[in-house]
Amino acid sequence: MKKFRALIELTKPRLTSLVIFTTWLGFAVASRPMTYGFIFFHTVIGSWLLAAGAAALNQYMERDLDALMRRTMTRPLPQRRVSPKEALSFGIALCGAGFIELHWFVNALTSALGLLTLVSYLFLYTPMKTKSSLCTL
Repeated sequence: MKKFRALIELTKPRLTSLVIFTTWLGFAVASRPMTYGFIFFHTVIGSWLLAAGAAALNQYMERDLDALMRRTMTRPLPQRRVSPKEALSFGIALCGAGFIELHWFVNALTSALGLLTLVSYLFLYTPMKTKSSLCTL
């Protein structure tokens, strides 16, 4: 049970819930009339999987820095409640599942945009955080 809780913590549930809220909002704006059917359900599930996986991969990438900062030193990786290999595998699995969910059940464009967001978050935003506050743009 401790390992399960640590894996859930890797997904940054509060941050991920904000992503899902903005996904719902974007769907509501783009969908007229707003329907809570098949496509909506799979958009939310796929987006949640991608966001949760991105959070886990972000913590994997920043595990050494997280161990040095008071705010982040209690995260699962610095405290060794999850191994780096487990975090990496978990993050990749979630992202893969999210991409497949969006591609198969929503559409190719949505899955491609999700993948683009994931790549920019992990390989632009994450490394730039230590260099400039402009990364948030």
